[in-house]
Order: sequence, then structure tokens, then C-alpha cells
Amino acid sequence: MNITSHISILSLVFGSVAVFFVPGTSMAADKQKIILTAEELAEKESRKACKIQICSVFRSKKVSGDQISCHIKKSMREEAVKDVVTGGKIGWRWGKIYCEFDLKLAQADLASVVNEGEFELKITPHTINCKVDRKKDNQWHKISVSIAPHVKFKDSKAVEGRMNWGAVEAPIIFKSLIWPGVKLDNQVNLIGGKMVKMVNGFMTKKCDQVVSQLPGAKQ
Repeated sequence: MNITSHISILSLVFGSVAVFFVPGTSMAADKQKIILTAEELAEKESRKACKIQICSVFRSKKVSGDQISCHIKKSMREEAVKDVVTGGKIGWRWGKIYCEFDLKLAQADLASVVNEGEFELKITPHTINCKVDRKKDNQWHKISVSIAPHVKFKDSKAVEGRMNWGAVEAPIIFKSLIWPGVKLDNQVNLIGGKMVKMVNGFMTKKCDQVVSQLPGAKQ
């Protein structure tokens, strides 16, 4: 597999975890006019509640408060997975992906992002647990990926980011696809630019979407 293929697989993994560290981020297929299932609607509302917690800190700039703690779930339909992998240039013979994850962020750290002229947000290692529908026998492949993202901010804007991938636990067929990509990204930071763009978009446009629902907002 060449470097382009590894980057494409890495983009898939990055897209899968993006919704966790910046809740409210949409995958490509989410932008289409599709009818969400009851499960997908519940997942979306859960991520929205977490987004409100994080955005409330960014907008209020309050240093003290409870730790941000969210249990987030995200499922990706088969067609969404195919779309994320560079428009389907790499085959995907499995079905949907389902991931869940406990997100924990210190409120003081989030406040420092907007209160300090320069600040590096260092998120402690988190493990995302996923399963992939095998399709052929109604069974699932289990995958876990550890990440510890670091994001540097200047004047309340992200200017540099690294995913800092850790352990990957998966069946050999998936580990052989994922591991070379995450190893490469740890060495040369291939997706740092995407991470910066994603974080800045969340702090502005995504937070604007829930501004009327933040604590203390005028109704």
C-alpha cells in the first residue's frame, strides 16, 4: 500500500475520532438530506449537549467549574465511510462503524485557551472503542485507538495541532491498514492542518449554532 492509501485510511480514522474531541463535527454523509434513525438522533443530541458544555466555557471564559465529562456515541453508515475514504477511491467491503468514548476535559484548560495570549492544550490520553460490521455474518470487528491530542493556541485561535496516536488494538486486517498511517502521522504530522481548521471552526461557527442555548443566554 502506498503513502496515498495510508493517508486515506488515516483520514478515515481521523474523521471517526474528530466528532469526539470537537462534538458537533459532521461527517460528509451527515450533510446529505437523510432521515436519521432514532439511535442516530439520540447520538446527535448527546453530542450537542457536550458541545454546549464546551462552548459555554469558551464564551464565558470561566476558569472554575466541573470537569467537562461526556459519554459520546457516533455511528457511521456504510455510505458515509466510503465517502470519507477519499470519495471511495479505496474499497470498503464492510458495513457501518459504531464508536463510543468518554471525553474528559478540564474547564481551567479550556478557559486558558481564550484567556491566555498563548496556550498549549494537552489532552490526556483517551481511548476510542469502535466496532465494524462484518456484514457477511452479522458479527463485529472490534477496534480501539488511543490518542492524546495537543493543540497550540495564539490569541484564541488554534495555530498548531498533533493527534499523538497511541496504541491500536484491532484484528490484523484492520491494524495493517491503520497502524502505518498513525505511525507516519506521529512522525511527520500529516493531518495537523486539518486538526487546526477543525478546532477553529468549532470555536466559531459550531459554537455560534448553540449560542442561544448556553447558560445565561437571553431567551
